[in-house]
Amino acid sequence: MKTNNYTTTTSSGSFSIVEDAATLNEFYSFTRQLGNDKKVRFTGKTDDAESIDWNFTYRGRPLTLQYDIYNGISLFAHSQKDHSAAQQLVSVLMNRA
Repeated sequence: MKTNNYTTTTSSGSFSIVEDAATLNEFYSFTRQLGNDKKVRFTGKTDDAESIDWNFTYRGRPLTLQYDIYNGISLFAHSQKDHSAAQQLVSVLMNRA
């Protein structure tokens, strides 16, 4: 899978586009990778017609992995202080892809 990674920062947090042309199967591949990481703890899931959000903590930092039919796979940090954990996790996921 060819990944396209870039980051956008907002006042409430930041997000990284992990793969902008991803399929649902690729999203579930990332969630399996996260599930195998001992530093990741799953905390919740939201599923609607156009997107799926998987909420989890990575090294104690709250993050959300999202699949959206229009935007692909994104990783959201819930605050600015969680941004470095999100960037670190994106690097880990990209190296495994």
